[in-house]
Amino acid sequence: MLDREIQEAAEEVVESLGIDRMMKKIETLNDKLDGKTAKRVSNFNLEDLMTKDVNDMTSEEKIVGFFQAALQNNTVALKALSEGTPASGGYLIPEEFRSEVVRSLGDGGYMRNEVRVVQMKRDTMNIPSLASRPKVTWTEENAVKSTTTAHFGQITLTVKKMAAILYSSDELIDDSEADLVKLIVDLFAETIGEEEDRVICQGNGTTQPTGLVTARTATTIASVACEGNLDFDDILNLVYLLPNKYHKTSKFYVNRNNIKELRKLKDDNGRYVWADPISAGVPPTIFGYPVIEANDLPESEIYFGDLKKAYWLGDRHQMRVKISQDTTQAFTQDETAIRVVERLAGNVVLADAVRALITIP
Repeated sequence: MLDREIQEAAEEVVESLGIDRMMKKIETLNDKLDGKTAKRVSNFNLEDLMTKDVNDMTSEEKIVGFFQAALQNNTVALKALSEGTPASGGYLIPEEFRSEVVRSLGDGGYMRNEVRVVQMKRDTMNIPSLASRPKVTWTEENAVKSTTTAHFGQITLTVKKMAAILYSSDELIDDSEADLVKLIVDLFAETIGEEEDRVICQGNGTTQPTGLVTARTATTIASVACEGNLDFDDILNLVYLLPNKYHKTSKFYVNRNNIKELRKLKDDNGRYVWADPISAGVPPTIFGYPVIEANDLPESEIYFGDLKKAYWLGDRHQMRVKISQDTTQAFTQDETAIRVVERLAGNVVLADAVRALITIP
């Protein structure tokens, strides 16, 4: 009887405090949470993903699934998710991943946005370059016309290979979520963008695309020299060294250390030539021409011109991935090296559209 009375008293306490109702609510919430968690995980679980048709997958599912398959060395899934067939250079990246990388590159402040980007279907592209222009003559009616010719040179864009490597913990891909897609894309886009900046500015032209500095050194790009510190006249000389027809769309490209000096320049009336941006996202100007910070250019060189006309960046569609766990870092730190290989070409196509100012100490 005592036990029964204790049980009844306990039930009255539970009911009066609402503990039973509270526990039921917690159980219901846990059920809902478990369902959401299971659903989220199943979206990016490779085995579940591969039950879908590849064409029905979202971009996020395809990208994460591809990297999961690469880390697990799942050749069947890799073949299904990759574009084309595997090659000795690795599996072709899904176009969704490449498109996201290229889009992120375009969103950044990279030199890719300053030059002309052309799509290449082959490893080389020959581009005619005008070496001399036709001449115009005036003659009498029915008189013999003078002949004139235009001489064309040829610039060749040759694809070079560039590799970007990301070290990932073995748990990262296994614990895939939607945010992982953005993480992978942003990391590769940042690395590739930085290297593109460097080669557009100073690529050696042999194992890399030809950069502006290399073209200037080879006298492909005309230049004017100045001694000592920059002054107002030096910038004027640079501007008027460039043919007038390119002025409308020209910009200055300078190292950050030169920007500090340019901000101090004054004209003969003591007025600063530098003008700060009038709104967010708009570059500063000198004489009305935008100033673009390009820190891969030497401090001793300033470029002025229309790079959309002067420089072409050849973009080869193929992008491959290779996975390795054999490096020292990967083996000792339980990491996996994800290497994405991109193929690019770059060269100065119309040197007439850009000029350089070289400072001599």
